[in-house]
Amino acid sequence: MPHPSDVLKLRIQANAIEIARLHSRIHQTYVLCDRSPEKLKEWKRACEAFHRQYDDLAFPGGYRGAGQRILDGDAESMEAAICFLELRPYFFRSGYMFKAILSKAKRAPLNTEQAARLQHVIKNLAEYKTRKRAERKAQEAR
Repeated sequence: MPHPSDVLKLRIQANAIEIARLHSRIHQTYVLCDRSPEKLKEWKRACEAFHRQYDDLAFPGGYRGAGQRILDGDAESMEAAICFLELRPYFFRSGYMFKAILSKAKRAPLNTEQAARLQHVIKNLAEYKTRKRAERKAQEAR
């Protein structure tokens, strides 16, 4: 039987793929929206579908209010936050979400395992930033 965190991570990944698909659909329909009233309606439907589903897909339990649920110690939200940070999914606005969730998770009442996992995320992030700075300096030196 899979660990609950693994199930949650699969859900976060699947949701990220769906957000990317919905977002892509907006762009696909936008380029044609001035060709006919039906194409304009198709673009509007794509926008509506994206905006209607985004909050629920972006974070388990909904992104709206997630920060407060994490700070309040909601067990499901705290675990979802750690899983989100470990995965670092890529979709529209996910970078901003990563920073916000990381900030909240640092102040949340985490259990020992979650705190260790968060420290691992923070360590990986610091290493990533160091690597990126070194790459930038190397490019500037060329």
